[in-house]
Amino acid sequence: MSSARSPLKPFVLTAAFWLPAMFFLWFTLSSPVAFPVVRLLSALFAGWMPELVRDVHQEFHNLVFAYQVQVQVPGMGSAALMIEEQRVNVLIYAYGLPLFLGLVMATPMSWARTFTQAGVGLVALTLAESFGVGTRMLFDIAFGAGPAVQAGLAEQGIPAAGSIAASAEAYVRTALAGHGLPLDLVALLYQFGYLVVPAVVPVVLWIALNRRFLETLVGWRQEPGPGADGPSPDLPAAAERRAPMPEEGSTR
Repeated sequence: MSSARSPLKPFVLTAAFWLPAMFFLWFTLSSPVAFPVVRLLSALFAGWMPELVRDVHQEFHNLVFAYQVQVQVPGMGSAALMIEEQRVNVLIYAYGLPLFLGLVMATPMSWARTFTQAGVGLVALTLAESFGVGTRMLFDIAFGAGPAVQAGLAEQGIPAAGSIAASAEAYVRTALAGHGLPLDLVALLYQFGYLVVPAVVPVVLWIALNRRFLETLVGWRQEPGPGADGPSPDLPAAAERRAPMPEEGSTR
């Protein structure tokens, strides 16, 4: 009995072409890749933390932002300090996009479904990338305010830089806690957005959108119900085992 040709080999060969091609386009078009993430986070932080995060903008594939802290300066009272030129490389959190698009292009389906899945993936992965970049921004603010203030003041020869830096850290902790973000939660969200989300989301999304193809790829189809005619076409070996054997002495 002849078996149907496995779709695994053509899929692997097609993916071997599309995945490098998509990563090449992703790197070449790095600025457009970062654009929606930067715009989304700019609007989010402007409405969510305007008292803390300032001036979110894009430089090529980097998100650049500044944040303001209130500090207590000995002998001068309260003062506002702006910590500028903080950068996050968006591409670090966006490698799932070419991975997902490469898998979609390698999956055998109509062009209409291909473009539909690509559109769904662009939206979902932009949100996932924004989560990763946004939690990195919060992490830099939460754990970088003190060292940044101390280093900047020390370069200018301002005394009591250590106590002013401690005041900046206290202000940041209070500001983030006011938004329901204690330091432990910020660290946890950052790790999740950096280690888990970029690697897991594109694969899970592709699996969810192409379950039927995966069933044919790995033979997950179940046996037909009682009313079905004959065995499943994916189980030729089982059909052969169920075929009656000729009696001894009979002719074929």
